[in-house]
Amino acid sequence: METKNYATVDFILNESFQRYVLNNNQEDAKYWADWLIENPDAADAFQEARSLVSFIASRKVLPRHSSIRDEVFGKLISQIETENKEERVRPKSRFISPIWYAAASIIVIVALLFFFNIPNLLYTGSGTSENLQIIVPKGQRSQVLLPDGTKVWLNSGTVLKYPSSFLRQRREVYLEGEAFFNVAHRYNLPFLVHIKDHLTIKVLGTQFNVKCYNEDRTVETTLIKGAVLFSQRDNDNKVLKEVHLNPKEMVSYDKYKQNMTVIPLDVPAASTSTSTATSTSMATLKAKADENTEAEEMNDQITALISWKDDALEFQDETFEDISIKMERWFGIPITIKDDNLKQVRFTGKFVNKETIYQILDIINRSEPIQYTRNNQEIIISRPKHK
Repeated sequence: METKNYATVDFILNESFQRYVLNNNQEDAKYWADWLIENPDAADAFQEARSLVSFIASRKVLPRHSSIRDEVFGKLISQIETENKEERVRPKSRFISPIWYAAASIIVIVALLFFFNIPNLLYTGSGTSENLQIIVPKGQRSQVLLPDGTKVWLNSGTVLKYPSSFLRQRREVYLEGEAFFNVAHRYNLPFLVHIKDHLTIKVLGTQFNVKCYNEDRTVETTLIKGAVLFSQRDNDNKVLKEVHLNPKEMVSYDKYKQNMTVIPLDVPAASTSTSTATSTSMATLKAKADENTEAEEMNDQITALISWKDDALEFQDETFEDISIKMERWFGIPITIKDDNLKQVRFTGKFVNKETIYQILDIINRSEPIQYTRNNQEIIISRPKHK
């Protein structure tokens, strides 16, 4: 591959690079590892291209990255025309190269994005070609591979902003909503997650969950592995408060009181037997367990907090009011509970079989009598009326 210019699109259109990203081909992986050593200045474009190819392949959409969209489209057309000319003088092969499927898919996607305003998970420019933004609507979840190799799971109603290439001194992203980070370790290159209210999470390489919806009163960061520094700063970037988190700890920041509380989550896992309703009306709802070795090593509190990234809706001894907020985001349907006492009823449950919101409400109804109706696009929940 030419080493004069390091345009992202040149990597994207390279068949060997595509095999390396999508199929983890050993021969191609060795080639690109050696190539990067010889061409360190191309690292930023290389990582951006890898992230974009992964995104296109997993989500079947082309990022609306204005600086490369037209160029990708044009080069794909040119590449196909060139290949067509060569094909006329080449003996026909029994096999069709995977690049044809990729190229055709991308061209169709680009054409659709040009002519239709399709709602989806999109990268959007933030004023310059250097900034990317992913918006995950309510009722959907997504994943993204950042330029440094960090993997991020995004919950519904989440916005993640990040540069197309990280600076050599640090890596920074901006989050609103909920995300699980598996940060790629880079020696002396910190990874920073910025949140509203001048909150920052600083790590080097670790796994953690961040929940920071604008409408929630609290911001919660749960550490699974590694170590993080959770801090609040003033307008002059001076540290006001900060806490160091250890694995299996959560820090909860109260936006109203502006205080931080560290909560240990290393309590023993609860019994797997089905509990009966108690004075607090807590009921365990049966659902098929997700067989995950790593998850089994954690306790119920932690698995409930991060289960959403594995496409499981779980709540552990939570109020019906909090559960309704989770379900609103999960299904993208507004929920209103008309009874204040019903809001405080607590439930434990896990749903991994893509149950509908009505199936979940029916199961809840078996433990605590409720009735629900749908009014336009909203679900109204109340106590049953006694005759």
